[in-house]
Amino acid sequence: MTATDTGPQREDRLDYYLRWRSLSGPYFDWQVEQFRPFLGQRIADVGCGPGTMTALLAPSRELYLGVDLDPRLLEALRHTYRDIPCVKAFAGDITTEACRDRLRAERIDTIVCSNLIEHIEDDTLALRRMAEALPLGRYLCLLVPAFPALYGTFDAIDGHRRRYTKAMLRDRVRDLPLAVRHLYYFNSVGAIGWLVKGRMLKEQQHREENFHLMNLVTRVLRPVERLVHPPFGISLIAILQRQSA
Repeated sequence: MTATDTGPQREDRLDYYLRWRSLSGPYFDWQVEQFRPFLGQRIADVGCGPGTMTALLAPSRELYLGVDLDPRLLEALRHTYRDIPCVKAFAGDITTEACRDRLRAERIDTIVCSNLIEHIEDDTLALRRMAEALPLGRYLCLLVPAFPALYGTFDAIDGHRRRYTKAMLRDRVRDLPLAVRHLYYFNSVGAIGWLVKGRMLKEQQHREENFHLMNLVTRVLRPVERLVHPPFGISLIAILQRQSA
């Protein structure tokens, strides 16, 4: 493997996520921008990895709680932010009642969940546990990969079970105490790149050039998509508000 070939199945998982974090700062900031109007003071970042979005979510908060299943990723998060008192982390499975109860005990008022539920077999159960953990009126800020037609080698490498349409996500939350406040596609140009590289060319690695290109695209596309949401995108953004059961 060369130094520019990346993917969680091709290099150490921690190294991959640290590389991803270091190369994709502008893109992560664009993602978090979608959530900022809905963020409270006590945030759970479910599927946090080694702290991919921690620097964007933790400042000025009462609590940032990173939740992940991988203890090595969580240890990296704790080490990086060891001098920031509001940052905490714990190993938990979001499909369990125990994880839900921990979020309740921490008085979490916002859940951010980015690129996680596509990895989970029972994604509806994961959404249910997150909904149950939230106070009434508060928000689950969700980002998932969009469009099953885009599924390709990159999805397989990343361990994705599925990609979503708006209809699929609405179906997942139909019987849950969650109201869909916003639902839109995100990063239209990225979808084209994913289609070409991951489905048509069937590339087997995330190369550094892909991350650099994504950052360049972000500069141009970010102000455009602030004005109008595209009819397709590499991701789907959902802002879900906790309702009474």
